[in-house]
Amino acid sequence: MASLVPMYVRVKRKNQTIFLALEKSDNFGGVKQKLADIAKVPATSIKLFTSTDASGGDLQDGASVDNFVENDAVLYMILKKDGSDAWEDIDVEAAPLKA
Repeated sequence: MASLVPMYVRVKRKNQTIFLALEKSDNFGGVKQKLADIAKVPATSIKLFTSTDASGGDLQDGASVDNFVENDAVLYMILKKDGSDAWEDIDVEAAPLKA
């Protein structure tokens, strides 16, 4: 039986954070499509990572969300550079420190 309670993830890119409600049974291809609709880019131009150093590699389209992330997880998104096969570096602005 599928979970009725969605899980939430934050997807960060540069100075932008996108909040998504997902089902545990969703796969990352579907997540990329949701992000593509928001960012107005093709889903094939998006890569997702679980860390800013990309040490674990990008999350594959067929992989199930519940195998890689937990509720309130942070994912990092990069886009393919315009007119190129090269990808952006993971570049996320840190939150300002409170004084």
